[in-house]
Amino acid sequence: MNDVVFELVSSALRESVRSPTYHWDNAKRVGLGVIVQFTWRGEGRLRRGGSVLSCAVGQALLMLEGTPTEYYYPAELDRPWEFSWVNFLGARPVIADLIQAYGDVVTLDAGGETAGELMSIARLYESKGFRDRYHTSEALSRLVCALARELSRVRAEGESPVRQAENYLRDHHRRPINIKEVAAGFSMSREHFSRIFHAETGVTPAHYLRDLRLRTARQLLCGTGMPIQEVAVNSGFGSATHFCRAFRWAFGESPGTVRSTNFRAAPM
Repeated sequence: MNDVVFELVSSALRESVRSPTYHWDNAKRVGLGVIVQFTWRGEGRLRRGGSVLSCAVGQALLMLEGTPTEYYYPAELDRPWEFSWVNFLGARPVIADLIQAYGDVVTLDAGGETAGELMSIARLYESKGFRDRYHTSEALSRLVCALARELSRVRAEGESPVRQAENYLRDHHRRPINIKEVAAGFSMSREHFSRIFHAETGVTPAHYLRDLRLRTARQLLCGTGMPIQEVAVNSGFGSATHFCRAFRWAFGESPGTVRSTNFRAAPM
């Protein structure tokens, strides 16, 4: 009879790696376990598809066995990556929801409840201090609750990542930024960032960024004598060709036509 909710697979209180041979592919794992791995020193990487995220000091990887993510020590670094980790069963739906809401890499308080529960589990595992499976399940339950509580508290105390991203895009849309870079700034893959951005705003971040650039371009066309090439560059577009194509698609007219019918010279 399986009368416990959570089962511990393995754990480590403090592991240190400094070789690119440290490389795990979760897609090749056949279990149903979840892994929580918290960084104390150095940093590692997590890859999901074409996106690579850093897991630095004070950050944790949230992972599901059997999913297309890899985590590893990058060859270009020369300092150790030190971390604590736990692999356990029973929390897959909860951790999947947390990944959906907060991403594969999350920031935690090194002196907080989650890190404390993780270290307690690892310490008991290495010393064979768990009394029985009920004791183990209870400890893992506390870890899951602490993780969910800490992440929800951080979200509640500050502006949501999507609102922060909107502000960033408004402030920097005239620069040659892209959505992958913005997502990485929030420790998210482009795919996850786009998903939560769309859920909160109703549009994708790429659409939002393009609209900001097009509105700026229209203002420059109607209010300055700036050449089309310069309008494109000063609105954040990579080329005049790309700009003209996007502008015609959005407004149904070419930039030149809009300028000729709406140009208002600045007063002398």
